[in-house]
Amino acid sequence: MRWIHEAAWGDVPTALAAVFTAFAAVAAWKTLGSQRKQIREQQAFIAEQSVNLALERQELRAVAQERREAQARRIVYEVTPPYVKVLNQSGDPITDVRCVEGGQQAVRAVASEAGGVAAALIAEQMLEREQAHIDVLGAGRLGWFQRRSGPSGGVEVFFTDRDGVRWRLDSNRTLQEEAPPPPVA
Repeated sequence: MRWIHEAAWGDVPTALAAVFTAFAAVAAWKTLGSQRKQIREQQAFIAEQSVNLALERQELRAVAQERREAQARRIVYEVTPPYVKVLNQSGDPITDVRCVEGGQQAVRAVASEAGGVAAALIAEQMLEREQAHIDVLGAGRLGWFQRRSGPSGGVEVFFTDRDGVRWRLDSNRTLQEEAPPPPVA
């Protein structure tokens, strides 16, 4: 134990501090490396979550659009020589129903129950009306639009659904959302 008394103790604390500093530097370096790895993993996870959220958002938008179009897709029409018949097969009324053929609005319009309605009765009701559109076409009801005589073009039916969305159903049975019509003066 003689060496303990003969050692230069002034250099030992400096040496121990250097060793501890080296260990601390190695530990810090390993900690930083571990943290960088965790950050990379978190960034990869966030990127994956962003992709998943974008897909979910896209799916939710598609479902919302389907729900938005559900009532409008239940509106159908048939073109016969004297009339265009619009049937509301949805569970809710539609409003401001209009029929345009070849760029011209129908002559007159009436609403009736769907089913065996005699054409003579419809013709009689048409003569009593001056209105060329139907304000409200209830669920399960039929709208009759008197066609103009002469050459015709494609038929388009315009209506507003229960949510206030304006739709156009064209002669190809393509459904499109429309801007609301201008107010009638």
